[in-house]
Amino acid sequence: MRVKVILLIIGVLIFQIYLFLSLRKAEIILVHQGEEFTDIVVRNFPITNIGRAKWWQENQLHIKEKYNALKVDEFGNYHVFIFDIGKGFKKNSEADSIWFSFSTTDLICFDEIKSEDRCIEKNILMRVTRKKTGETNYMFDGD
Repeated sequence: MRVKVILLIIGVLIFQIYLFLSLRKAEIILVHQGEEFTDIVVRNFPITNIGRAKWWQENQLHIKEKYNALKVDEFGNYHVFIFDIGKGFKKNSEADSIWFSFSTTDLICFDEIKSEDRCIEKNILMRVTRKKTGETNYMFDGD
């Protein structure tokens, strides 16, 4: 009897965690359209790769229209980097002075933010590349 109660409690907890993770909405914090890439900063991005790809498929048209983003390059492709907001925006002075390092404090900064706190840690959640042929490639967690 005691084992059944423990298993029931564990099952309820797992179900609650699943509901919490699946029902939370990803929030777009910033969309930056560069010359060759679109950078999107998000909060509460889906945890699974399948959830991330599904989120992109459901939101890419909205992002294109609302933010005038996803501009194609000279070859007819577009490239999108989706970053985690993490602990929020930081000052540029917190970045490493070396262009490339293995440090976890590498930052990406956005000039359109008119504040000292305009940088985030480079935590790439997903990269999307759409080719001229219509083929879409996904890379997750900086793979």
